[in-house]
Amino acid sequence: MGKIISLIGLLLLMLNGCSTTPLPNPNLLSHESRNASASDEIRNFKDVSNRIPSPPPMILPSVYQNISPLSGKTVTLAAENVNLRQILYVIAQTAGLNLILDTDIDANSTITLTLHQASTQEALDTVMELSGCSYVLKGNMLYVRQYTQRTFSIPYIHTQSSFDSALGGDILGASGSKSGSSGSSGSSSLSGKFALNYKNPAEANDFYKQLETNIKESLSPNGKYTLNRFTGTLVVTDTKKVLDNLDAMLQKINKSASRQVLIEAKILEVVLNDEHQLGVNWQTLSQSVFQQTINWSSAITASMSYSDPNFKAVMTALHSAGNVETLSNPNIKVTSGQSALISSGKIVPYWDKQITYTTTSNGTGTISIPEVTYTRRDVLDGISLGVTPKITEEGQIILNIIPVTSSIEGEKFNRDNGVEVGSAPILSIKEAGTVIHARDNELVLIGGLINTVKKDERKSVPLLGDLPGVGFLFSQTYKKEEKHELVILLKLNLVEP
Repeated sequence: MGKIISLIGLLLLMLNGCSTTPLPNPNLLSHESRNASASDEIRNFKDVSNRIPSPPPMILPSVYQNISPLSGKTVTLAAENVNLRQILYVIAQTAGLNLILDTDIDANSTITLTLHQASTQEALDTVMELSGCSYVLKGNMLYVRQYTQRTFSIPYIHTQSSFDSALGGDILGASGSKSGSSGSSGSSSLSGKFALNYKNPAEANDFYKQLETNIKESLSPNGKYTLNRFTGTLVVTDTKKVLDNLDAMLQKINKSASRQVLIEAKILEVVLNDEHQLGVNWQTLSQSVFQQTINWSSAITASMSYSDPNFKAVMTALHSAGNVETLSNPNIKVTSGQSALISSGKIVPYWDKQITYTTTSNGTGTISIPEVTYTRRDVLDGISLGVTPKITEEGQIILNIIPVTSSIEGEKFNRDNGVEVGSAPILSIKEAGTVIHARDNELVLIGGLINTVKKDERKSVPLLGDLPGVGFLFSQTYKKEEKHELVILLKLNLVEP
């Protein structure tokens, strides 16, 4: 009994001790304590979140693929000059397909082939290739036809360009007539002509015209086509073989027509010094510097691999021959087979007088009334450079180059009854034409276009020659001739589509 009382007392004492410690009131917590508690909760939440494993990646269902009714099946047959329809019946029956033949299939078409446990798919493709037909599978329906329609896209801008350059002329002239002895008379003439014509007519660069010509030659007798030049859309109806050939041809044409050449031109003029009155010695330069890399096609035209040392060597040779002046630095992109013209200089206008007569009646007779008109003509005092590149499948650039320089040396006046009615320029022309083969990242050099420039030069006594009014007594002006050589550098870079 005493033990029980002692135990009860001990329990009461413990309860009394616990009740002496008051529980914290959340309303009485300080602001700092509440912030610390909130931060601890956020930190604990992040720790728990980091321990949760990330969800597995989403696995997309596989793309549904239709299984061809021809797959996994084989066919065995031997046919010698057997009708096409019968062979198609056998293949369709082996594959478990319904066969539909178009009315355009030639009923007399025959095929010879031997197949042993061949894939039904390959057998059908072989028969289509031999017969020129095509097929479409729709469910369990095998639809075969002789002619099918295919649409092609032709990304090309309809442009036309042309050039016509004639170099050379009558090099001997002609002699007048002469009288013979004993009263006989006769005439003799001596003439010689050497000309080089570069013609690229507009119809040769008419892309769609050339394309239509190729299409017409490729179609079968029953084939037909429609070409929309505005949208570049070609629709052809013909046999599978013809369509495949047209597809290959168009891919080749589009690739060739979309290739371009970036031409970075540098047109320089060298005022030759006394040691180089005959021009820059390019042969010495090629032998000493570019013996392994330069390919000379003539004495003035060359192509070499472009590099800083090669370019610096060319410029060093130019500066050693005289003073170098840069006339122009044009850059231009040219499509393969198209022509481009680079011009530099000034346009000088001239006028031609033309008189036309109109006949009228005045009551007593007819009279002619003159009507005078003037036609303007422009002359280029400078340089024009025509280029036409052609890019081969191997990446070689065939470049047709025609540089022409013209300078006005004076004027010739035309007079009618003592009255000046017009004038014409006296031109000094240097021209050349060549075709050169080059490659990507090569430098084409054109030199040797030398002309003589006459200019007035004044010499005077220092100080005295500058005196106003009397300075001409201590100075003199004389004609001076200078030799100028025109040098053209063309850096070529292929621009692939």
